[in-house]
Order: sequence, then C-alpha cells, then structure tokens
Amino acid sequence: MNLKKILSNMWSLFSTSSDTSGFRLQYMEVFNWGTFDNQIFKIEPKGNNSLLTGANGSGKTTFIDALLTLLVPLSSDRFYNQSSGIQKKGDRSEDSYVLGHYGDVQEEGRTGTTTQKLREKNTYSVLLASFSNTDEKVITLFQVRSFTNGVMKRTFGIAYKTINIQSDFSNFDAKGNWKKRLDKTYNIANKKWIEFYDGPTKYAERMRERFGMRSIKALSLFNQVVGIKVLGDLDEFIKTNMLEKRDAENEYTQLKDSFTTLINAKNDIDKAKEQIKQLEPIDTIAKELNIIEKDLTVLQANKEKAVY
Repeated sequence: MNLKKILSNMWSLFSTSSDTSGFRLQYMEVFNWGTFDNQIFKIEPKGNNSLLTGANGSGKTTFIDALLTLLVPLSSDRFYNQSSGIQKKGDRSEDSYVLGHYGDVQEEGRTGTTTQKLREKNTYSVLLASFSNTDEKVITLFQVRSFTNGVMKRTFGIAYKTINIQSDFSNFDAKGNWKKRLDKTYNIANKKWIEFYDGPTKYAERMRERFGMRSIKALSLFNQVVGIKVLGDLDEFIKTNMLEKRDAENEYTQLKDSFTTLINAKNDIDKAKEQIKQLEPIDTIAKELNIIEKDLTVLQANKEKAVY
C-alpha cells in the first residue's frame, strides 16, 4: 500500500467532501414504531443527501425520531418531536412510539381522555440503520424493544455488516432466543460480527468509538441540530452541547488538596534543611574533638617513651 492510499484511508473519516465524508446512511428500517404498524418501512439514501417530504401527519417526524433514537440512546440527551418545531417536551416517548399512540378521544360522560393506540404490550419494535464509509467499512445500528410484565425492555446492538429486519428479526420471541440465534449465525470462530448491549451507555460509547467521534457530546449535539429551528441563546447552546461538562467544584477541591500537599511537603523540606543547618556546628565540633583526642593519645604515648 503506497503512502497516498494510506493517507487517504486515514483521513477519509474526516473528509470535507460531501460525497465521501465519514460514515453515511445507506438504509434505515423501522418496524412497529409510531404509526408505522405491522410491516417494515424502509428508506435508502445510499449515502446521498436526502430530502424527506410528506403531508402533515404522514410520519416524517416519527421516522426522524427513530433515527434520533438509534444515534442518541440516552433518553436524557434526547428530545422527541424537535423537527416539527414543538418545544413542549413529553408529547412523545419511547413507550408511545412502540405502542403506536396516534390520538386521544374523550368518551361521553367522562372528563378525561383515552389514548388510542395501534398495538398492545405483547408487541415488539425494531429500529435499524446501516452506515458505511469510503473504506467499505459497515456499521449497522439496531435496537429492539418489547414488554416483559408490562415493563419495556430494550436491547441495543451494533453489527459490522449489513443486516435487515425481515431476515434477522422476523422470528422474534420475548425470551431472548432471537438474540441467541443472531449470535450463533454471525459470531462464528474468532470473528464477532454483532455486539449486544443491555444498556444505552456502553452502546453509546462503543458507537462513538466505531464512528470515530472525538467526544460523546457529539450525540447530544446531533439531537440539538435536529431541532435547530428552536435554537435559543447561541452561547448557552455551545456551552451545553459542544463543550465537555466539567465538575468545577470537584476539580477545585482536588486542586486545593494538591496545593495543601505541596505546601506541607515544602514545609517539611524547609524544616529538614533548618535541622541540618543547626546540626552542622555540632558535627564540626565533634570532628575537631576526634582529632584532638587522637593528638592527645599520640602525645601521651610520646611522653611515656621520652627520656627525663
């Protein structure tokens, strides 16, 4: 491999060319997500810039929120329905998307409303998006959601090859045999093509590493960029989404403790120097005394030998 090709491979991830930069979305699939019910819906940008259009209520925001869910797994960093410009949080949630909430009705004689939904808690939902770069490396993100005893369970995964919902997730079971089947199919010998994660934190960190992101902050920044139309104060936006969060109080405490340790060490050194300084005259006198004692011994011996 020549130097030019090596450099090309090194910098292809951060290329500024719009048709080659980074990992680009090849295709995305959703199953049982929002009003996309009981069949697989797919888009295929194939790495190109794409425009998603449709009438109001056709599912544009729902699809964007599916992609947002795949790329921003921590719910604390994610705000659904931003692309529509609605600033009120809580309108949509993972549960409402999985169950297919589509409206509220008020029953006659009652003051409250009843949420209408397409699915019950015996369903499951799959989100999947496959990316690749100019080095022909493939990363496919997928998330599976189902309910156990009425509580939603989430499984996160990263595959290093192209997979799809139809062939790899159609025989789903809540007991987890689907995961064992995928593991047996793709993780053979010493090569692991699929990794599973039970929590969003490790999944997010692995995704950051594989996509070459410099910081996990890139995920929350992507969430904010989706809703850029509701951008408020620019300084606050940069501070919150582009700068690493720092624990100033803890850093100050550590700095203070280190400074105290250094001061104590300096005082101990100064004390030791002063002690040595005060002991030096004693040492000098002791050496002189040893010399005098030796001289006295010699003189005494000469005296005893001398003639009167």
